[in-house]
Formats: sequence, structure tokens, C-alpha cells
Amino acid sequence: MAGITEPCDTVQQQLEERVGLGQSLTPELRAHLADCPGCRAHLTLLRDLEAALLEVVPPLEPPAHLKTAVLGAARQARVTAPAAAKARPHPSRRWWPLMLGAAAVSGLLAFGALLTPSRGTAAALPDPAVVVAAAGGLLVASNDQGGTLNLLRGDQVTATLRSGGRQPSWFTQGVRLGDRVYLADAANDRVLEVQTDPLKVVRSYPVPDGVAGLTASSGPDGGRVYFKTVRGAVGRLGDAGGQITVAREAGMPLADVMDGVLLSGGTLFVTHHLTGEVCLLDPDTLKVLKRVVVGGAPVDLAPEAGGTVLALDVKGRLLRLSAGGEVVRSWPLPGHPDKLGVNGSVALVTDRAGQLTRIDLVSGKLHPMPLVHPMDVVALPDGTFAVAEGSASGKGSVRVLDEALKTSWQLEGGSRK
Repeated sequence: MAGITEPCDTVQQQLEERVGLGQSLTPELRAHLADCPGCRAHLTLLRDLEAALLEVVPPLEPPAHLKTAVLGAARQARVTAPAAAKARPHPSRRWWPLMLGAAAVSGLLAFGALLTPSRGTAAALPDPAVVVAAAGGLLVASNDQGGTLNLLRGDQVTATLRSGGRQPSWFTQGVRLGDRVYLADAANDRVLEVQTDPLKVVRSYPVPDGVAGLTASSGPDGGRVYFKTVRGAVGRLGDAGGQITVAREAGMPLADVMDGVLLSGGTLFVTHHLTGEVCLLDPDTLKVLKRVVVGGAPVDLAPEAGGTVLALDVKGRLLRLSAGGEVVRSWPLPGHPDKLGVNGSVALVTDRAGQLTRIDLVSGKLHPMPLVHPMDVVALPDGTFAVAEGSASGKGSVRVLDEALKTSWQLEGGSRK
């Protein structure tokens, strides 16, 4: 295939535009890059800058001379950087120490508007794993190398940052409390407290045994976030003394462990999937009030109007529990569903093997919908559902569905559908 015959400065401008919008390269661009080391170096430079500047930036267009100055500074940094810098494990930090002057930092942040999402620009969603209904939009957490967080307002990405971590993040669940979102990162044994306006990580709570489940509840004291660890302890974030062990387990792979935690009707419900139990705890003392054997492997919980609770069994059941934890109804489900969202009389469950299932909680009728790799589902205040869906390409998507499973909109790899 013949490459682009335009001058290299035109090609490099096209590269800047595509990197800035998260778009893939055209076959013509790839053919040109194969024969042009100068443009290949320019593309590498752009991607290094993108990694370093993946954070919230103002939605404005910097002047042309600023872009030229920043690119020139980055090229000079590449030439003069010591050889030892090449061995640093994280490319997003490669250029940063060489540009820490105040003017350079200001210029880089402004230039970042070309390379990171801004208002009105939809960016790629790398491997979305968790979606949370945040204040005024959706927060999407990705299990990519940087633990990327994207804030969506409507069907557009308005802010992006990398949460970082010792290991590549493995987000398993997220909950909202007021204007904050709490994300369970099983790979790094932590819960992140995230502010969405502006988007930033406010605090990281260590959970030494790994996070298996989260729930949040508001109250006169400002609210609480409860968690369950992989080893079977239940506690409250920020309360070192508020923790008890409801079960003792060892040797569990962190990324594979999920359990449900839910405060409903003044009782804290906690699943223990290994024994098929639902434990009922006092939310203040964390004393175990009751243990109910429901069988199977319950992994998620959701409240219903009227005080009942839905429990999702990964072995293929949806259970309705009374306020006392007893099973009052059961629906058989296909596959191995592991995430649950409920809006009124409709429940949606996701199965990572490739299926979304709608359950009518009145009639019991099931309606399956095939998806590539559904990772999470959350009920939204307007009666719709948001689903995080992975893909083989790593970009993935977030789609919003109405209660009939009709797609209202879908954001996939930098485009709206």
C-alpha cells in the first residue's frame, strides 16, 4: 500500500489531531510511518506527552507558538536526557523532571488540551471495568496500565486522569457518596476516594487484605463507606478500630474475589460466596446478628422498595431476601452473572462471558442481550442503566440502555453511536 505523499509537517499535524482525539491511525498514515523515521519519532513523542499529561485540563485551544515551543522542548529533552532515564519503568514520567520550571509546566498543561479529553471531545475508553453514577454524569474506571478514570457528561468525556498504583489497577466495584466516588482496586489493596468536580483522587485508603465489596450510606454524620476484605473482614473506611472478621479465608486470588455489601433498613447485609451465606450485621457495632445460608455463591446485593433485598448468585440465580435475610423468591439465570443493577421492577445482570440479562421482577420473564464482554452495570436515576463493556481491542465502550434494553447512546473508542 502506498503511503501518504504529503510533506512530513502535514503528516505530523494529522498525527497530532488523531492522538489528541484518541483516534486510530489510517492505513495511509501507517504506510507513511513505515518508511519515515522522522514521523515515527514524532508519533512516539506525542504518545509520551499524552501519557505524562493525562489529567484534567481546561477546555481551551493554546496558541500555535506554544505548541511549537513545547514540542521543541520535548525533543530537546529526549536528546539530552541521561541514558539511565531510558531504564525507568513508566514512560509517563520520562520527560517530566526535565520540564519542571513554572513556565514549562504551564505550557505543558495548556498543550495538554490538544492531547487529552476536553469538553465536547469523546476519547477512547480503555478496558472499562467499573461505571458509577456520579454527580452530573458517569465515572468510568478502566483496568489498563495507568488505572485510567474518565468522567462522562452525557455522551462526552470531559475529564481524564490516571490513578496509578504499584501494580496495574484491577477495579472491581465503585459506589457514590455525595460528591465523591469510592473505587475498589483489588490489585493494589486499596480504595480510592475520587472527587469528580474537578476530577482528582482525594485519598487512597489501604485495605491490606484486598477489597472484595463496597457500599456507601449517607447519614447525620456525613455518611459511611463499608467494605469487605478478601479474607472475610468487614469494616468502615477511615475507622481503624471499626472492623470485625465474619469469615476466615486464605490463599484467594485478589482479582477473582467479589462479595456484596449493602446497608438496607438499618441492617448491613454481607455475602460470603464461599459458604453460600448472607450475614446480617449491626452497622454501628458491626456485630453479626444473623447468618442465613442461601446456597450457591452470592456475590452482589441491591435494595428493593419495601425493604427487600436482591442477592445475585454467580452460579445462576437471583434471590429476593426478606428484611431478615430469608429467601422469599428465586429466579434461575443463564451463565454465571456477577454484577447487578435494579431500577423499579426491572433488574439487569451482567455475565462477563458475553451476556446481559433483563429480569422482570413482577412476571419473572427473562430477556437476554448478547454483549462482547460486559463488566459492570449501574442503575441511573432516570430509570435507565449504564453498562461498561470491554472488547478485544482494549478500547471498550459504555452504553446507556432503557428498561427495554434499547440503547440510548454508546460511547466507544472515541465515537458516539
